[in-house]
Amino acid sequence: MGEYFELEVLRGFYLEDSWVLDISANRGQLVITAEFVLTEEHPSYAPARPREQHCYRKGVLVFDGVTDLNWTGQLSSRPSRDPDGSVDYGNIDSLIIEGNHYTVEGDLGKIDLHAASIRVALVSDGTIMTSHSTRH
Repeated sequence: MGEYFELEVLRGFYLEDSWVLDISANRGQLVITAEFVLTEEHPSYAPARPREQHCYRKGVLVFDGVTDLNWTGQLSSRPSRDPDGSVDYGNIDSLIIEGNHYTVEGDLGKIDLHAASIRVALVSDGTIMTSHSTRH
């Protein structure tokens, strides 16, 4: 069993304090859009902005080549509306990797899936800033 931070593609990310903004499951792909927390280890890290606890960057966590997906608990986890009107699905409490099997758990419920690869991309004004991937 492996923790997400052991993957090169997720080095410098702290998912436990990141905010899930959207989840989209399409044929062969799962996309989790989030305000990711970056640690000092990440090349795009910058000091936290005023009134923020961490360095936050919007991005997507993408599982490609999904062959099996089971999502439970999503009905009990209604999104919350933040004071600015945005919606979030809470945090990712854990992302466990066993070969090509991934388990994502948090306020969003529990997602078990098999995928050929995982990648992450940070975006700024709709433009991809950095993108890294790993294949199994």
